[in-house]
Amino acid sequence: MTTTPPPAEDAINESATAPLVPEQATPQSSETTTWEDIEEVRREHDPVRQATRATELINECRRRVTELAALRRNAIERAHRVNGMTYADVADSLGITKGRIAQIRNGRTEQN
Repeated sequence: MTTTPPPAEDAINESATAPLVPEQATPQSSETTTWEDIEEVRREHDPVRQATRATELINECRRRVTELAALRRNAIERAHRVNGMTYADVADSLGITKGRIAQIRNGRTEQN
């Protein structure tokens, strides 16, 4: 069994700023979901159009949540690696538990 050598220091620093998920195409401001969009869906009388638009908004929000979770995970790692903070320090700074930090680092984002 071959083992992979640890990444070079440059690779670690590079990965600290690289997005963990591919950047999404930035939507035009008119495509950005707002509370008004949700209210428009609520007012839609045609159930098929209402369901279609609701699905579009749900998908947009999921893409944003995925990107935000990756940004948060990356920021936690940078605080640890670049700023030299312990994960306990990061947790204290964010007002969450060290266990939650472990969940976030492992990609479990069901909570906060």
